[in-house]
Amino acid sequence: MEAEVLTFRDVIIVPGRAEREPGEVNLETSITRRHRISVPLLSSPMDTVTEDRLATLLARIGAVGVIHRNMSKEEQAAMVRRVKEADPSPSAEVPAAESLEEARQAAAKGLPSVVLGSDGRPELVVLPAGADYRVLGVKAELLYDLLASGVKPSLDEEGRLLVGAAISPFDVDRAVLLEKAGADFLVVDVAHLHNTNAMRALKRVADRVGAEIIAGNIGTGEAVVDLLSILDDRLSGLRVGISSGSICSTGIVAGASMPTLTATINARLALESAGLHGGIPIIADGGIRGPGDAAKAIIAGASAVMAGRLLAGTLEAASRFVRLEKGVFKTYRGMASRGAMERRHASDRYSRPSKKLEEGVEGLVPYEEAL
Repeated sequence: MEAEVLTFRDVIIVPGRAEREPGEVNLETSITRRHRISVPLLSSPMDTVTEDRLATLLARIGAVGVIHRNMSKEEQAAMVRRVKEADPSPSAEVPAAESLEEARQAAAKGLPSVVLGSDGRPELVVLPAGADYRVLGVKAELLYDLLASGVKPSLDEEGRLLVGAAISPFDVDRAVLLEKAGADFLVVDVAHLHNTNAMRALKRVADRVGAEIIAGNIGTGEAVVDLLSILDDRLSGLRVGISSGSICSTGIVAGASMPTLTATINARLALESAGLHGGIPIIADGGIRGPGDAAKAIIAGASAVMAGRLLAGTLEAASRFVRLEKGVFKTYRGMASRGAMERRHASDRYSRPSKKLEEGVEGLVPYEEAL
């Protein structure tokens, strides 16, 4: 049993002598044994966060998305294919409109667009916000400055956008279909993978597919050892942290949790003991409130972080707009909330069969206008 349990709130990064300027830091990292990205960020496979639209955007700007599995396997496979078939250029994210009126019509349909001036520079960007639209001239320049700064898309060996897809360890058919659709890696999506039946089932999945597998969620070094013994070289990544997300209430309802920071340290130590640290990436999942928490996770041993809430308020997130007096919001919910369970296409994220007890909450997050 681990002797000390720490959250991101319990630690600080002590400043030391810096040899490089911030702009000189290379953030490129591994997310599996074979795949690397230039921005150490994966989106969480939540049904109010990641579908093909967000996954496409993230891959275009150097991160990567993991498409949720709270849908039929055919729908999920179709989303994977749409990402793989998308234009990989970052500038393809916002299509050009010939006039402001055309841009407004696009916004009414829920689509962003940009109006270019005679010099080819953006004069304004029109983004949808509920039933209304907003004209953002300054952010149009910021968008194109970002593109001109040398954003490096996340690409596979054939130059297509990278994309991950969530799976159940018990659903071999879904895993096979997702691999055929082009998923570059599969992310096991259960609240606690360190379960004998779940790990044995995952071995059967690994025997049927060639796509890389990121296994999780786990919280202890013992779980790492057991997964290595069962999956061996088919284990391509670890997703760590249990009940650390902002809308997960498992720690309160069930009393079981492992903070993401401690889970990261536990996984790193176990991999070091096995001589595999650096060979099997660690994905820190849950409780990442901003870049400071991401930095702490990476210092602790993570290769990248997984975020849900940080991305849930974006235009591309897979959730609906809600307009209130205080502003525009987007819906956000835990995958064990009542709404997510009522939609559920799989009954094994929190148990098999699923418990009726809610272990997540539903709420709203502010709509983020910036792309």
